[in-house]
Amino acid sequence: MALQLKQIYKSSFAFYIFLGLVGGLSTLAFSPFNIKLIIPFTLSALIYSTFNSRNVFDACKRAFSWGLGYWICGTGWLIVSIHYYGNTNIIIASIIILLMGILLSGVFIAPFALARFIQFNQNIFFKSLAIASILIILEFSRFLLLGGFPWLLPGLVFMDTLGQTTIPIFGVYGASYIIYFFSSLIAFSLIEKKKNFLFLGILFLLIFIPYQTNQKYESNQGLNLSIIQPSLDPFKKYTAGSDVAIEDALLDLTNKSNDADLIIWPESPLPYLNSDPRMTRLISKLGEEQTILSGSWQYQNNKLHNSMTILGSDQTYLKRHLVPFGEYVPFEGIFRGLIEFFDMPMSSLSAGSANQDLLQFRNFKILGLICFDIAFPLSYLKEVRKSDFIVNISNDTWFGSSYGPYQHLQIVRARALEANKWIARGTSDGISTIVDNNGTIVFLLEKGTRGSLVGSIQKTSKTSFFYKYGYLISPILSIIMLMTILILKLRK
Repeated sequence: MALQLKQIYKSSFAFYIFLGLVGGLSTLAFSPFNIKLIIPFTLSALIYSTFNSRNVFDACKRAFSWGLGYWICGTGWLIVSIHYYGNTNIIIASIIILLMGILLSGVFIAPFALARFIQFNQNIFFKSLAIASILIILEFSRFLLLGGFPWLLPGLVFMDTLGQTTIPIFGVYGASYIIYFFSSLIAFSLIEKKKNFLFLGILFLLIFIPYQTNQKYESNQGLNLSIIQPSLDPFKKYTAGSDVAIEDALLDLTNKSNDADLIIWPESPLPYLNSDPRMTRLISKLGEEQTILSGSWQYQNNKLHNSMTILGSDQTYLKRHLVPFGEYVPFEGIFRGLIEFFDMPMSSLSAGSANQDLLQFRNFKILGLICFDIAFPLSYLKEVRKSDFIVNISNDTWFGSSYGPYQHLQIVRARALEANKWIARGTSDGISTIVDNNGTIVFLLEKGTRGSLVGSIQKTSKTSFFYKYGYLISPILSIIMLMTILILKLRK
């Protein structure tokens, strides 16, 4: 085995392929696979290979190869949306996934190779902090660039381990920083053959011991919910006469939920606007005591929005983080019309404003988040603090039976733990769930099941340390470390 690895190392092309495979293995650390111990070793391989490279150009190619595997395998489930639901030829769909991997790796992973420029004379501990800071800056860049894509954050793998106790304090980004630091420690220990630091890095792996909190939050301030999961065929949604079948399915499941205080319908379940006369007729068919919080299409100021509405009221939240190519087409003049996938219904949406009021129901303040919104914790700092609980609606039908919905659910669970808020999640085809403020799944309706999830959700008014101060720790520490490196460099 050692001889084979040496042969791979000597062949540049084979080594780049090998690094791509190592990066791809990182996917197994996330849901639904949850082989969590993989992530520190695959990250150690990235760091080791980058700093053991011949020059910066070689380091860039190595980091890019690792990143390409990371993104193609980690988001490969998108091929289901593009090929099967987007009616795109499998070869073209594969090329799109490859191009997306090249873009994500080129922008968010390959720049790590610039760390190769830095001549570290400090000890391994300092170097590991510096590398963790560089990697976390790249991770934060995913929050800001290309419309934002904070997916596959390493800190997510701490869920259900001893490491999850850090998430309410430092958040998922802080958890990523910890993983980056110890992965760097392992890599530099191997490069410099420092057994003591290697032992410390290996000892860190104890943080992945399975852990489930027994803490239960009990409150007299709660609501009984019914989350409707219609599990309808998305191919028929915009065909003639489909509106009647969709309405019948929603009403049938809703009428079985008379004991619920609040009923949740999924993201954009209906093929028409809020302002359409059919919406008025649909609301008239609901019982007087039934309050529905539903996804909808809202036309406002000559712009079309993906929204969440308390039906029959003027309370509406407009989705802020749109899915590229799904809800809007970047460089529309180039891509629009090239293939059918870029012309899917409702692919010309506008994003909602940054400051929107919380939804109000009885004496509860609800933070509404639609699909992709849930991946952006730093976009809702004020809203989370003021809210009593969160409702996240989504349409994961487009991901089929892939591992995409499980990754999405993992993000939802981490957000609940991070924010100290219960989250109700309603989706068209699953996975619908109620998650408590510890990130624990309390009620769940499996994917592909038509039905309603009946359960309760609790109000939590206490803000987590992360949403008070903790969100500042990892970026400030990263900036301090990078400034320290710059100062030390200039002194030379």
